[in-house]
Amino acid sequence: MNMLMLKGNKIHTSKGVIKGAILIEENRIREIITDREQIDNFIGDVIDVEDNLIIPGLIDIHIHGGGGWGVTGGTIEEARGLTKYLASKGVTSFHPTIGGNTLEVIKKSVNNLSTVIEEGHEGARILGIHMEGPFLNPEKKGAFKVEYLLKPSLELMKEFLKIGNEHVIHVSMAPELEGAEEVIRYLSQKNILVSGAHTNADIVQTRNGIDWGIRLSNHTGNAQRSIHHREPGALGGYLLDERVDCELICDLYHIHPDMAKLIIKIKSIDKICLISDSIEATGINPGEYNFLGRMALVDEDGWSKLPDGTIAGSTKDMIYGFKNLVKTLDFSIEEAVKMACINPARLSNVLDSKGSIETNKDADLVVIDDEFNVLYTFVEGKLEYKKDLNIDYRNPKIKPVRTVEEAEGDYIG
Repeated sequence: MNMLMLKGNKIHTSKGVIKGAILIEENRIREIITDREQIDNFIGDVIDVEDNLIIPGLIDIHIHGGGGWGVTGGTIEEARGLTKYLASKGVTSFHPTIGGNTLEVIKKSVNNLSTVIEEGHEGARILGIHMEGPFLNPEKKGAFKVEYLLKPSLELMKEFLKIGNEHVIHVSMAPELEGAEEVIRYLSQKNILVSGAHTNADIVQTRNGIDWGIRLSNHTGNAQRSIHHREPGALGGYLLDERVDCELICDLYHIHPDMAKLIIKIKSIDKICLISDSIEATGINPGEYNFLGRMALVDEDGWSKLPDGTIAGSTKDMIYGFKNLVKTLDFSIEEAVKMACINPARLSNVLDSKGSIETNKDADLVVIDDEFNVLYTFVEGKLEYKKDLNIDYRNPKIKPVRTVEEAEGDYIG
């Protein structure tokens, strides 16, 4: 049986950093070797990454797209394009996230993603579908259109689940809305992860939602009622309750660096889940684009906004947030791995096979240099990305409508 040896001087295993090799057999890590003689006597293919870092594959549980590939309203081709793009950015598994849109578009998106999961695909592995809405509070709509947001309906939720053929594993919704309790309790009983999202809930309503089954705070600090000294709001409720994990966008644009530190300090590293919340504008060239009938401007630094100045989702990949955790916020690689790999694996119920470098786990491995550039990505033992090949995994069909200079006068801020 063919085996591959991945050698390195900085392998970040679950038991610490080692110098040695990872023996990959088919889709699994067969052995982690430190014995020099055993490594030297290996007969087979060897990749020696020397002083570059080997870390577990990143797991992104909240992502709308990237590289010009979108999830909501996207075709089967776009979903497959996204999986390949994400592998080039160090993501080895993810929850493609469907945002607010018409019911027709949402149902079609659920169906398309379900088809891709069942037929199989290259690139990053789809762990299951994440639905961010349509049961969100218009008062905290963020970049969503108000007309796409609905009151929670158990009947409609059951229809989504049926269309998704049980591949919907994560639902984000506002607990204060009429009908939310019934839906949250139902999803929790089916072991579907429920996160409190786009919510204007006060502390009591937030606690009620947690009692019903909410176990995650959706992009913590964004599109949720903030903390006031007389009313702690949704943010206070999620930070205080040990039953809840907190998603964190760490592009340092959605959340101030010191606020990110505060959130992590209060929740602890064990309860923080790094996400990208990236949209299809991530990684594409600057300019004005038309995404599902909505105009958005991507500036020279890669940030995206709507004409009214609203942040149009994140446009930075998971590896960017991972780098910020280490380089800017001063967390160790091990702590960053906890937030970007282990905790997301636990929330996705795949910690027995993913999230860390251990014997018999899936060979989901990423090699990065000191500047956090992705050099290699292995997904379940298969080499899905190699930087030296210089392959552009972005969507070639995505073109700007206008340049930044032509469009920026029509955008606020």
